[in-house]
Amino acid sequence: MTLLSRIVVVVVSLGVAVAGCASMRAKMNPDEAIAARQKLMKEQGAAMRSISDKMKAGQVQAVESDAKTLEDTATKITALFPEGSVNPATSRAKPEIWQKWPEFEGHAKKLESQAKMLADIAKTGNADATGKMVADMGRGTCGGCHTPFRGPEIKK
Repeated sequence: MTLLSRIVVVVVSLGVAVAGCASMRAKMNPDEAIAARQKLMKEQGAAMRSISDKMKAGQVQAVESDAKTLEDTATKITALFPEGSVNPATSRAKPEIWQKWPEFEGHAKKLESQAKMLADIAKTGNADATGKMVADMGRGTCGGCHTPFRGPEIKK
């Protein structure tokens, strides 16, 4: 086998592997999707708590890394909500997510863009502008999605 043939085989094999991984994610069962998105949302919650703590401590520029975490995780949100991944016993996701999918996607995109803006603002060290952005994200972005698309806390 020539070197070129070997390269073609490797490239094709990598393409098949990548396609297989993508289809596995699409075939995630509802319980797997719920667990994965709850993990992601806990990561986002931890980042928001860290941002709040850093702002209280006057560590404005340190907020940048947490904002980048939010930006990164925001890109993964919609993939973790395959249609039908509802379980009232374990998930607070409302059926409205899939009924108003474009709106739901818009909230994820808004979080991504606002997290990027927060990272950029925090990098400047401007405490007032960073604090305002943090407050806007908490109320408008997080709350803007949670209010219509997240149900009440599950009693255990």
